[in-house]
Amino acid sequence: MPLLISTIVFVTMIALLWVGKLGEVSFTFLVAATALFGLVLHGFGRLKELDLKNLRVVLREIKVVKEEIFVREEKLKSIVTTLVHVLAYSGAVEGRWSDSESSSLKRQWYRKKLNILIETLGLSAEERAEAKKFMEKYEEIDKLFAGRGALNTTDTDYADVKAKIELVSEQIREMLRKDISL
Repeated sequence: MPLLISTIVFVTMIALLWVGKLGEVSFTFLVAATALFGLVLHGFGRLKELDLKNLRVVLREIKVVKEEIFVREEKLKSIVTTLVHVLAYSGAVEGRWSDSESSSLKRQWYRKKLNILIETLGLSAEERAEAKKFMEKYEEIDKLFAGRGALNTTDTDYADVKAKIELVSEQIREMLRKDISL
């Protein structure tokens, strides 16, 4: 087919040259271009069709795939954010009844890993606060114990510290209830 088209164009150009509507230089250039075009199309079957319609479909498909990747990224981030909250809570409550040195070291380790995870994920300030809220509440309890291993009934500030610990404990329970209801 490409050779037939090239032949028809070639005969047309000869007719135009013979009638005097086409100059010799233009005729030579057009014959060479037509011959090259016919040979290229004959030799390379894939060039026979220039299908712009499918090209648009391909671009549309690329856009759809890009949107799917974005949606998956958002879903992954929401999963990881939930895991950050679980890690933060686990780190805050883990080892509460072990000796104070082990408990302190474990909480420091969890806090460090949580901060690394938060920085890596690039969480917003609100998401950071949400992830750290339980650790901060349990740190309040640690401060209330003020370095003592346990709260003893013989302590002079027993009633005051106990009331504050119960208040923070109720706040933690309320935060848990709120998270569960979401």
